[in-house]
Amino acid sequence: MRRLQQRIRDLEAELIRLQAQNDALSAQSREETFTRLQDREPALT
Repeated sequence: MRRLQQRIRDLEAELIRLQAQNDALSAQSREETFTRLQDREPALT
């Protein structure tokens, strides 16, 4: 029973770590997209 409880704690910690990593990657992707859009030349009218 204790092994299972420890395994649950380990998996929960891993989930939190992966969620934080995913959030950081998502933020980085949004920043890169925003930067690319700002660097574009305006369209000719």
